[in-house]
Amino acid sequence: MMGTDSEREFTTVASIEHVLHQNLRFQPVDYVIFVVLLAISALIGVYFGFISKIKQNNVEEYLLGGKTMAKIPVAASLIATSVSGITLLGVPTEIYAYGTQIWVFMISAVIVGLVMHYIYLPVFHDMQLTSCFAYLELRFDRVVRLTASFVYMLSALFLVPVITYVPAIALSQVSGMDIQLTAPILCAVCVFYTTVGGLRAVVWTDTIQFLLMLAAIFAVVWLGIVDAGGFRETWNSAKRGGRLIFFNFNPDPTQRTSFWSMLFGMTSNWIAVFGINQACIQRFLAVPTRQAAKNSLKIYVIGLIVINSLACFLGLLMYAHYETCDPMATKQIEKLDQVVPFYVMNVGSKIPGLPGLFIAGVFSAALSTMSSTLNTLTGTIYEDFIRVHRPNATEKSSSTTMKIIVVVLGLVVLALVFVVEKMGSIVQMAVSCTGVISGSVMGMFTLGMMSPRCNTKGVVSGVIVSIGCMVTLWIAALGKLHYEFLPLRNDGCDGVADLSMSMSFTAHQNNSQAEEKLPFIFRISFMYYSLLGLLIFLAVAYPVSVLTGGNKVLDQRLLTPFARSRNECIVQMLKISGGGIKDDSPKDKF
Repeated sequence: MMGTDSEREFTTVASIEHVLHQNLRFQPVDYVIFVVLLAISALIGVYFGFISKIKQNNVEEYLLGGKTMAKIPVAASLIATSVSGITLLGVPTEIYAYGTQIWVFMISAVIVGLVMHYIYLPVFHDMQLTSCFAYLELRFDRVVRLTASFVYMLSALFLVPVITYVPAIALSQVSGMDIQLTAPILCAVCVFYTTVGGLRAVVWTDTIQFLLMLAAIFAVVWLGIVDAGGFRETWNSAKRGGRLIFFNFNPDPTQRTSFWSMLFGMTSNWIAVFGINQACIQRFLAVPTRQAAKNSLKIYVIGLIVINSLACFLGLLMYAHYETCDPMATKQIEKLDQVVPFYVMNVGSKIPGLPGLFIAGVFSAALSTMSSTLNTLTGTIYEDFIRVHRPNATEKSSSTTMKIIVVVLGLVVLALVFVVEKMGSIVQMAVSCTGVISGSVMGMFTLGMMSPRCNTKGVVSGVIVSIGCMVTLWIAALGKLHYEFLPLRNDGCDGVADLSMSMSFTAHQNNSQAEEKLPFIFRISFMYYSLLGLLIFLAVAYPVSVLTGGNKVLDQRLLTPFARSRNECIVQMLKISGGGIKDDSPKDKF
């Protein structure tokens, strides 16, 4: 007796799941590689915390590495900090489902490098402040500084649990380990080496993790090219599937991605995340000279382009492999975010240890971002909220206090991971939430450095209006924005193609109807949130500053070089040319 259609379908799906669980799991060598990674990270913390002659017993050493860090490890740390598990898992999935439009980020990366070089970095390096938020106190007052610090803390504490959760999902899928076990392990290792080793441990661990990430993604990409039949066949497959989209000039802001959303939306987002992020500035200040910071910036931008481009190409390789049979159609994965580890197990299992290397790379990305953020948050909390109440604290006491803060933050992050687990659309929610806040933070620094007339009343008004509008926009659209995938074929699958197609069609129809009920403003792509928040801030902050009397900047170092007064520029030219004015600053100018 053959049985009903539903019985046959159930048998097919159960058979597929059985094969998946039996064959697509970590092998012993994969576990060895993964454990070695965690051990190396912990041992680096032990070395800098207990063995190294340079002790982490003062604020400058703990937060800035004594300002003697070399440019190569600092640049590697910057790249590792900026590349999270979301990059290694989310970017390939984006290419697989929505095409290559996101690859335009290369233009954004170059613009970010130029903006950092000419606007932000000169000011921060001139001032040599442990916390970049201290700049806002010097430029405006303490109220503005505390406001920015508090907003940054909330944003970081929301993002880090997401960054932690993403690789925990990947490891859970390929190993069968429960996320309740993988997440605490990740947090414990990160908190340990960040606590005992300070910035030196974070930077050197990031460097090793960066190399591991490179090795992992290069290995998987190389194997994927071989599997797809070469670069040309991969490209042709993407062309057949309509994935090659680089210049979608449609100005509609409700589109998920377009050339304009990438050029303007992604650029503003990256400037906010990388240009004025405390973790990045902290590393640029960890090198001894301006020229070293400048060189680190160049390596940093190139590294971002290379890593993200490899992640994009991995997405094309995945599409070539699953061109005629999307794994969601056969129920081998429950949601598209799982396609990257599933692909790695499909293709990489041919080489023993490669899946373990890649998942270790994903964990490395998460560890580096998490440790850097914890180190940065610690400095921000101590400098902005605790030090003022402990004016007579010794350097050793301050260092101990910061180590305690790291442990507390680690516990908070671990608790929030299990809250994040219950939420939907994790990656999109994280990008939206950080975009809601980052626009106003970017506005505070940008307007403060470029406009001498900007004052405290204008900045505070701009922050309140910007965040208020963006939070309203975000909440109204939360869970209601759904973007259709590009066509995913299932004609090469066995057994469940028709059911899959009908279910997919129904879901897209329902999503479209839900979106049509939203007013236009709430349907704007989350890619524009950071830019929109910045524009609202500027539209409020500058007019309010002018109407309330403006401001006068006494210390020209608080302004970016081209915004400084004419007299200050003459003085600087005389210093550089040796015109009778003594130059006490480093010779390697920007």
